[in-house]
Amino acid sequence: MNGPPEGESGLQALVARARELRAARDHPPAEYPVLLDAALAELDHAIEALRLAEEPPGPPRTPGARAAPFKAVFDHLPWPVILTDGQTVVRRLNRSAAGLTGLPPGYAAGRPLAALLRPADRAALRAHAAAVAGGEGGRSLPVRLPGLPDGPLYATLTGIDAPGERGRDVLVVLAPAPGPRTAGRTPDRAEPSAVVRQAELTALLDRTARALLDREPSAAALGTVAGLLRDGLADWALLDLGPPGEPVRIAVHGPPAPDDAGLEKAFLRQDPRACPVAVEVMASGAAAVEQLADDLDRLGADEDGTPLMVRADVTALLSVALISPDGTTVLGALTLLRGGSGPPFSLLEAGAAEIATGHMAVVVRRGGVR
Repeated sequence: MNGPPEGESGLQALVARARELRAARDHPPAEYPVLLDAALAELDHAIEALRLAEEPPGPPRTPGARAAPFKAVFDHLPWPVILTDGQTVVRRLNRSAAGLTGLPPGYAAGRPLAALLRPADRAALRAHAAAVAGGEGGRSLPVRLPGLPDGPLYATLTGIDAPGERGRDVLVVLAPAPGPRTAGRTPDRAEPSAVVRQAELTALLDRTARALLDREPSAAALGTVAGLLRDGLADWALLDLGPPGEPVRIAVHGPPAPDDAGLEKAFLRQDPRACPVAVEVMASGAAAVEQLADDLDRLGADEDGTPLMVRADVTALLSVALISPDGTTVLGALTLLRGGSGPPFSLLEAGAAEIATGHMAVVVRRGGVR
């Protein structure tokens, strides 16, 4: 491997070549195979740099000192890179990966990377990661992240013996999948600003409060509010009322034209006691906000045993208890679901849902709604 030009470090040269490859994504699709080969070659360069960082020249060093150069190189690689074990549990992710996924490194560490993906892609990533960790060689596969609606990514998996880690780990590099791109168009993935989103949520809470005030206290009025919250916050809204031991599902609101025509009926027929996240929320009174819901049984299953998380393609959920005004009694639970490319629920949105369910709880208690 030729050295970098005089005055330029190997890492700087690597970063420069990565920028050239990134700019080349706008080339005609016929050129993508050549570009992919070049990207894989650059990945080999990066792996070699990490290997050299693992075993620097000089006298023996402590394990912590050996890991320091590796971490420095890893953090500054120009691609989104994630280090996992053979079960896809995240060891660390670099700055580019944190920016792509929206996950703080401290939050992601120790959690399965597969849980971040759409449900249909999780098993494939786990199987390939186990094979790579077992010494069966590197490979690539398409994966989809919620919040990235403009197409899948390619995850390239390579085995690596990282310093400071036990056993063989898996280096996962995420890159856009080869495919046609719209010239001159930059996908707009930016979330609305906090100020704009706060204004939207304030307007939503105004609508829900008016809906409660304009109607006689009833299950129908509460169902209407659940529908408004679905419109403003989620793809699905499930409303369960009653004491934790005997809840009843009184409302289900889904997309106007769901891909699965029978899913709304499946949610309606479900006994809320068979919905684990609702049971937990009603038992504890604490809200559940989950963006890495790796447990496919969080919503229970339909009558055929198929997990409802899979049928609804859930990528984020928010479940909030309806608690009496005196704070002593749980009166039900509202569960909101996002699927497909929807982003995780923000703390701002969770707070708005808690305010709305507080208003609903007042109506339940004062109106004797069952």
